[in-house]
Amino acid sequence: MKNSDIRRETPRKKRSFFKKILLFFCIIIGIAVAGAAAGFIVSVSSHLPDVAGNITPNASSQIYDAKGRLITTVHAEENRIPVPITQVPQNLQNAFVAAEDVRFYEHHGIDPRGILRAAFSNIIHRNATGQGGSTITQQLARNAFLTQEQTLKRKLLEVVLAFEIENKYTKKQILEMYMNQIYFGQGCYGIQTASKVYFGKDVKDLSLPQCAMLAGLPNSPNYYSPFRSLEAAKYRQGIVLDQMAKYGYITEADAAAAKAADVHLAKPEPAKSTENVASYFISYVIQQISDKYDSDAIYKEGLKVYTTLDLDMQKQAEQA
Repeated sequence: MKNSDIRRETPRKKRSFFKKILLFFCIIIGIAVAGAAAGFIVSVSSHLPDVAGNITPNASSQIYDAKGRLITTVHAEENRIPVPITQVPQNLQNAFVAAEDVRFYEHHGIDPRGILRAAFSNIIHRNATGQGGSTITQQLARNAFLTQEQTLKRKLLEVVLAFEIENKYTKKQILEMYMNQIYFGQGCYGIQTASKVYFGKDVKDLSLPQCAMLAGLPNSPNYYSPFRSLEAAKYRQGIVLDQMAKYGYITEADAAAAKAADVHLAKPEPAKSTENVASYFISYVIQQISDKYDSDAIYKEGLKVYTTLDLDMQKQAEQA
Protein backbone atom coordinates (compact mmCIF):
# COMPACT_ATOMS: atom_id res chain seq x y z
CA MET A 1 0.00 0.00 0.00
CA LYS A 2 1.27 3.45 -0.85
CA ASN A 3 1.97 6.08 1.81
CA SER A 4 -0.55 8.41 0.19
CA ASP A 5 -3.27 5.76 0.65
CA ILE A 6 -2.40 5.45 4.36
CA ARG A 7 -2.62 9.21 4.80
CA ARG A 8 -6.07 9.28 3.15
CA GLU A 9 -7.46 6.49 5.33
CA THR A 10 -6.28 7.95 8.66
CA PRO A 11 -8.67 10.96 8.66
CA ARG A 12 -11.52 8.66 7.63
CA LYS A 13 -10.83 6.40 10.63
CA LYS A 14 -10.76 9.44 12.93
CA ARG A 15 -14.07 10.72 11.56
CA SER A 16 -15.61 7.28 11.96
CA PHE A 17 -14.37 7.10 15.55
CA PHE A 18 -15.82 10.52 16.42
CA LYS A 19 -19.13 9.58 14.80
CA LYS A 20 -19.32 6.48 16.98
CA ILE A 21 -18.55 8.54 20.09
CA LEU A 22 -21.21 11.10 19.12
CA LEU A 23 -23.75 8.36 18.45
CA PHE A 24 -22.95 6.75 21.80
CA PHE A 25 -23.53 10.02 23.70
CA CYS A 26 -26.73 10.70 21.74
CA ILE A 27 -28.04 7.26 22.72
CA ILE A 28 -27.12 7.84 26.37
CA ILE A 29 -28.80 11.26 26.37
CA GLY A 30 -31.86 9.82 24.61
CA ILE A 31 -32.17 7.04 27.19
CA ALA A 32 -31.79 9.55 30.03
CA VAL A 33 -34.45 11.88 28.58
CA ALA A 34 -36.83 8.97 27.90
CA GLY A 35 -36.29 7.65 31.42
CA ALA A 36 -36.91 11.05 32.96
CA ALA A 37 -40.04 11.52 30.85
CA ALA A 38 -41.32 8.06 31.75
CA GLY A 39 -40.66 8.70 35.42
CA PHE A 40 -42.46 12.02 35.24
CA ILE A 41 -45.44 10.48 33.47
CA VAL A 42 -45.65 7.68 36.05
CA SER A 43 -45.47 10.27 38.83
CA VAL A 44 -48.17 12.37 37.19
CA SER A 45 -50.37 9.36 36.44
CA SER A 46 -50.29 8.25 40.07
CA HIS A 47 -52.11 11.46 41.00
CA LEU A 48 -54.76 11.26 38.28
CA PRO A 49 -58.40 11.51 39.36
CA ASP A 50 -60.77 8.70 38.44
CA VAL A 51 -62.47 9.79 35.23
CA ALA A 52 -64.98 6.94 35.44
CA GLY A 53 -67.27 8.55 37.98
CA ASN A 54 -66.14 12.08 38.74
CA ILE A 55 -67.13 14.03 35.62
CA THR A 56 -70.77 14.50 36.60
CA PRO A 57 -70.93 18.17 37.66
CA ASN A 58 -72.94 19.64 40.49
CA ALA A 59 -76.48 20.49 39.43
CA SER A 60 -78.69 23.34 40.67
CA SER A 61 -81.94 22.48 42.45
CA GLN A 62 -85.24 24.21 41.74
CA ILE A 63 -88.01 24.98 44.23
CA TYR A 64 -91.57 25.35 42.88
CA ASP A 65 -94.79 26.66 44.39
CA ALA A 66 -98.13 24.81 44.60
CA LYS A 67 -98.99 25.77 41.01
CA GLY A 68 -95.72 24.49 39.57
CA ARG A 69 -94.15 27.94 39.19
CA LEU A 70 -90.45 28.33 39.87
CA ILE A 71 -89.78 30.17 43.13
CA THR A 72 -86.01 30.04 43.13
CA THR A 73 -82.94 28.12 42.05
CA VAL A 74 -80.53 26.87 44.69
CA HIS A 75 -76.94 26.07 43.82
CA ALA A 76 -73.43 26.02 45.22
CA GLU A 77 -70.63 27.82 43.36
CA GLU A 78 -71.92 26.95 39.87
CA ASN A 79 -75.45 27.48 38.55
CA ARG A 80 -76.02 24.46 36.32
CA ILE A 81 -78.93 22.33 35.07
CA PRO A 82 -77.52 19.31 33.15
CA VAL A 83 -79.42 17.93 30.16
CA PRO A 84 -78.93 14.72 28.14
CA ILE A 85 -77.56 15.11 24.63
CA THR A 86 -80.87 13.80 23.26
CA GLN A 87 -82.35 17.18 24.23
CA VAL A 88 -79.60 19.14 22.50
CA PRO A 89 -80.35 20.26 18.92
CA GLN A 90 -78.03 18.77 16.31
CA ASN A 91 -77.27 22.31 15.15
CA LEU A 92 -75.89 23.14 18.59
CA GLN A 93 -73.77 19.99 18.72
CA ASN A 94 -72.39 20.78 15.26
CA ALA A 95 -71.80 24.41 16.18
CA PHE A 96 -69.60 23.45 19.13
CA VAL A 97 -67.57 21.01 17.03
CA ALA A 98 -67.14 23.57 14.24
CA ALA A 99 -66.20 26.33 16.67
CA GLU A 100 -63.98 24.44 19.10
CA ASP A 101 -62.67 21.19 17.60
CA VAL A 102 -63.34 20.43 13.92
CA ARG A 103 -61.61 17.02 14.12
CA PHE A 104 -63.42 15.99 17.30
CA TYR A 105 -64.87 12.82 15.77
CA GLU A 106 -61.52 11.81 14.26
CA HIS A 107 -58.88 12.27 16.97
CA HIS A 108 -58.38 10.29 20.18
CA GLY A 109 -58.17 13.14 22.67
CA ILE A 110 -55.22 15.08 21.26
CA ASP A 111 -55.07 16.67 17.82
CA PRO A 112 -51.56 17.60 16.62
CA ARG A 113 -53.03 18.94 13.39
CA GLY A 114 -55.35 21.16 15.39
CA ILE A 115 -52.43 22.52 17.41
CA LEU A 116 -50.51 23.37 14.22
CA ARG A 117 -53.64 24.88 12.65
CA ALA A 118 -54.26 27.08 15.69
CA ALA A 119 -50.61 28.18 15.78
CA PHE A 120 -50.71 29.06 12.06
CA SER A 121 -53.98 30.94 12.53
CA ASN A 122 -52.55 32.89 15.46
CA ILE A 123 -49.42 33.88 13.52
CA ILE A 124 -50.87 34.56 10.08
CA HIS A 125 -54.50 35.45 10.66
CA ARG A 126 -54.49 36.46 14.35
CA ASN A 127 -56.71 33.45 15.03
CA ALA A 128 -59.66 34.57 12.94
CA THR A 129 -61.62 31.38 13.72
CA GLY A 130 -61.09 31.65 17.47
CA GLN A 131 -60.02 28.01 17.74
CA GLY A 132 -57.35 27.09 20.25
CA GLY A 133 -55.06 24.08 20.20
CA SER A 134 -56.98 22.21 22.91
CA THR A 135 -59.54 19.63 21.84
CA ILE A 136 -63.02 19.41 23.34
CA THR A 137 -61.79 16.41 25.34
CA GLN A 138 -58.84 18.40 26.71
CA GLN A 139 -61.16 21.26 27.65
CA LEU A 140 -63.43 18.81 29.46
CA ALA A 141 -60.45 17.35 31.35
CA ARG A 142 -59.28 20.83 32.32
CA ASN A 143 -62.68 22.12 33.45
CA ALA A 144 -63.77 18.95 35.26
CA PHE A 145 -60.54 18.05 37.07
CA LEU A 146 -57.80 20.67 36.78
CA THR A 147 -57.04 24.33 37.34
CA GLN A 148 -56.41 26.96 34.66
CA GLU A 149 -52.77 27.46 35.67
CA GLN A 150 -50.30 27.51 32.78
CA THR A 151 -47.71 24.95 33.88
CA LEU A 152 -46.09 21.99 32.16
CA LYS A 153 -47.40 19.58 34.79
CA ARG A 154 -50.98 20.79 34.33
CA LYS A 155 -50.69 20.50 30.55
CA LEU A 156 -49.32 16.94 30.78
CA LEU A 157 -52.08 15.98 33.22
CA GLU A 158 -54.59 17.41 30.75
CA VAL A 159 -53.16 15.29 27.94
CA VAL A 160 -53.14 12.07 30.01
CA LEU A 161 -56.69 12.73 31.25
CA ALA A 162 -57.86 13.39 27.70
CA PHE A 163 -56.63 9.95 26.64
CA GLU A 164 -58.29 8.38 29.70
CA ILE A 165 -61.60 10.08 28.93
CA GLU A 166 -61.48 9.00 25.28
CA ASN A 167 -60.85 5.40 26.38
CA LYS A 168 -63.80 5.31 28.78
CA TYR A 169 -66.50 7.29 26.97
CA THR A 170 -68.05 7.61 23.52
CA LYS A 171 -67.77 10.83 21.54
CA LYS A 172 -71.44 11.63 22.24
CA GLN A 173 -70.91 11.16 25.97
CA ILE A 174 -67.84 13.40 25.91
CA LEU A 175 -69.70 16.11 23.99
CA GLU A 176 -72.63 15.90 26.41
CA MET A 177 -70.37 16.23 29.46
CA TYR A 178 -68.49 19.10 27.83
CA MET A 179 -71.64 21.08 27.01
CA ASN A 180 -72.95 20.59 30.55
CA GLN A 181 -69.63 21.58 32.12
CA ILE A 182 -68.39 24.76 30.45
CA TYR A 183 -68.98 28.38 31.46
CA PHE A 184 -71.08 30.74 29.33
CA GLY A 185 -70.89 33.97 31.32
CA GLN A 186 -73.66 35.62 33.37
CA GLY A 187 -73.05 33.02 36.08
CA CYS A 188 -74.22 30.23 33.72
CA TYR A 189 -72.64 26.78 33.62
CA GLY A 190 -73.90 24.34 31.01
CA ILE A 191 -76.06 24.80 27.93
CA GLN A 192 -79.48 24.53 29.60
CA THR A 193 -78.82 27.31 32.11
CA ALA A 194 -77.24 29.47 29.40
CA SER A 195 -80.18 28.90 27.07
CA LYS A 196 -82.62 29.95 29.78
CA VAL A 197 -80.66 33.07 30.73
CA TYR A 198 -79.82 34.34 27.23
CA PHE A 199 -82.90 33.25 25.28
CA GLY A 200 -85.55 32.43 27.89
CA LYS A 201 -86.17 28.92 26.54
CA ASP A 202 -85.07 25.31 26.93
CA VAL A 203 -82.01 24.29 24.94
CA LYS A 204 -84.09 21.86 22.83
CA ASP A 205 -86.02 24.81 21.39
CA LEU A 206 -83.06 26.89 20.18
CA SER A 207 -82.94 28.12 16.58
CA LEU A 208 -79.84 27.92 14.39
CA PRO A 209 -78.89 31.60 15.01
CA GLN A 210 -79.24 31.03 18.77
CA CYS A 211 -77.22 27.80 18.61
CA ALA A 212 -74.37 29.57 16.82
CA MET A 213 -74.37 32.46 19.29
CA LEU A 214 -74.39 30.11 22.28
CA ALA A 215 -71.55 27.99 20.86
CA GLY A 216 -69.47 31.12 20.39
CA LEU A 217 -69.63 32.21 24.02
CA PRO A 218 -67.11 29.84 25.74
CA ASN A 219 -64.25 31.32 23.69
CA SER A 220 -64.60 34.53 25.75
CA PRO A 221 -67.85 34.50 27.76
CA ASN A 222 -67.77 38.06 29.03
CA TYR A 223 -66.51 39.73 25.85
CA TYR A 224 -68.97 37.94 23.55
CA SER A 225 -71.96 38.20 25.90
CA PRO A 226 -74.92 39.59 23.91
CA PHE A 227 -76.02 41.38 27.08
CA ARG A 228 -72.72 43.28 27.12
CA SER A 229 -72.28 43.85 23.37
CA LEU A 230 -74.69 42.48 20.78
CA GLU A 231 -72.26 43.60 18.06
CA ALA A 232 -69.43 41.47 19.49
CA ALA A 233 -71.81 38.53 19.99
CA LYS A 234 -73.02 38.77 16.37
CA TYR A 235 -69.43 38.93 15.13
CA ARG A 236 -68.55 35.73 16.99
CA GLN A 237 -71.81 34.12 15.87
CA GLY A 238 -70.84 34.87 12.26
CA ILE A 239 -67.49 33.10 12.71
CA VAL A 240 -69.24 30.01 14.09
CA LEU A 241 -71.73 29.99 11.21
CA ASP A 242 -68.92 30.33 8.67
CA GLN A 243 -67.14 27.37 10.28
CA MET A 244 -70.33 25.31 10.17
CA ALA A 245 -70.74 26.08 6.47
CA LYS A 246 -67.07 25.42 5.74
CA TYR A 247 -67.25 21.92 7.21
CA GLY A 248 -70.58 21.02 5.65
CA TYR A 249 -72.90 21.21 8.66
CA ILE A 250 -75.05 23.89 7.00
CA THR A 251 -75.15 25.56 3.59
CA GLU A 252 -73.80 29.01 2.77
CA ALA A 253 -77.40 30.15 2.36
CA ASP A 254 -78.28 28.83 5.83
CA ALA A 255 -75.33 30.73 7.30
CA ALA A 256 -76.30 33.97 5.56
CA ALA A 257 -79.92 33.68 6.71
CA ALA A 258 -78.88 32.92 10.30
CA LYS A 259 -76.55 35.93 10.39
CA ALA A 260 -79.39 38.20 9.29
CA ALA A 261 -81.96 36.73 11.70
CA ASP A 262 -82.93 38.17 15.06
CA VAL A 263 -81.76 35.95 17.92
CA HIS A 264 -84.58 37.14 20.23
CA LEU A 265 -82.66 37.63 23.45
CA ALA A 266 -84.37 37.26 26.79
CA LYS A 267 -84.61 40.34 28.95
CA PRO A 268 -81.70 40.30 31.42
CA GLU A 269 -83.00 39.75 34.93
CA PRO A 270 -81.45 41.60 37.84
CA ALA A 271 -79.58 39.32 40.20
CA LYS A 272 -81.79 38.12 43.03
CA SER A 273 -81.26 35.88 46.00
CA THR A 274 -83.58 33.52 47.77
CA GLU A 275 -84.06 36.17 50.45
CA ASN A 276 -86.12 38.30 48.04
CA VAL A 277 -89.04 35.89 47.65
CA ALA A 278 -90.58 33.94 50.54
CA SER A 279 -87.22 33.90 52.28
CA TYR A 280 -88.32 32.24 55.50
CA PHE A 281 -90.27 29.53 53.68
CA ILE A 282 -87.37 28.79 51.32
CA SER A 283 -84.94 28.58 54.23
CA TYR A 284 -87.35 26.15 55.93
CA VAL A 285 -87.54 23.97 52.78
CA ILE A 286 -83.75 23.88 52.43
CA GLN A 287 -83.36 22.94 56.08
CA GLN A 288 -85.95 20.15 55.82
CA ILE A 289 -84.20 18.63 52.81
CA SER A 290 -80.79 18.94 54.46
CA ASP A 291 -82.10 17.16 57.57
CA LYS A 292 -83.75 14.34 55.62
CA TYR A 293 -81.04 13.79 52.99
CA ASP A 294 -77.37 14.65 52.62
CA SER A 295 -76.66 18.20 53.77
CA ASP A 296 -75.29 19.14 50.33
CA ALA A 297 -78.03 17.44 48.28
CA ILE A 298 -80.02 20.62 47.69
CA TYR A 299 -76.91 22.34 46.31
CA LYS A 300 -75.49 19.53 44.17
CA GLU A 301 -78.09 16.92 43.17
CA GLY A 302 -80.35 18.91 40.83
CA LEU A 303 -83.50 18.30 42.88
CA LYS A 304 -86.95 19.52 41.84
CA VAL A 305 -88.83 20.43 45.00
CA TYR A 306 -92.60 21.06 44.81
CA THR A 307 -94.07 22.87 47.81
CA THR A 308 -97.49 23.91 49.13
CA LEU A 309 -96.66 27.61 48.90
CA ASP A 310 -98.90 29.81 46.71
CA LEU A 311 -96.51 32.40 45.30
CA ASP A 312 -99.22 35.00 44.57
CA MET A 313 -100.65 34.81 48.07
CA GLN A 314 -97.15 34.96 49.55
CA LYS A 315 -96.34 38.14 47.60
CA GLN A 316 -99.62 39.73 48.69
CA ALA A 317 -98.87 38.83 52.30
CA GLU A 318 -95.39 40.37 52.09
CA GLN A 319 -96.76 43.57 50.53
CA ALA A 320 -99.53 43.96 53.11
